Amino acid sequence: MGWRVPDPVGSAYARPMAPTVETRPYFVLGDLLSNVAVGALVGAITAALFGPAWNMFIAMLVAMALGMAISLPFAFLFGALFGAMEIMVPVMTTGMVSGMVVSMTAAMGTVSAGRGAQAGAVAGVGVIAAVYLANAVIRTRTSHWMS
Repeated sequence: MGWRVPDPVGSAYARPMAPTVETRPYFVLGDLLSNVAVGALVGAITAALFGPAWNMFIAMLVAMALGMAISLPFAFLFGALFGAMEIMVPVMTTGMVSGMVVSMTAAMGTVSAGRGAQAGAVAGVGVIAAVYLANAVIRTRTSHWMS
């Protein structure tokens, strides 16, 4: 926890700031599990649906929408366990990213469902890392506004 300078109008004592990122293991592991699971599922489905006959740009756009549609029910399911907004944004982003990456890879050459699931899971880890990093940066820059 960090300390901040006392408010110019408020009390004369520094107060501890709220943590910048989630650190409770239940929620951190829940975020990671939900993103890896959705990324693997979307990756496996898009690997099975798209192939070299697809135009790469069209496959990316279709798989992005498909990834969002597939991840929406899982966002509600995991959101009930780990928090709605904390799960919905990263899970929907994971669905989009894993769908786009795997479909573009499949448009260049054949990708098995297992390889697609692996790429989708890696995309899920990357998305949750990016979301945690963005959350930390945004919260530290706006902490003086939300006191």
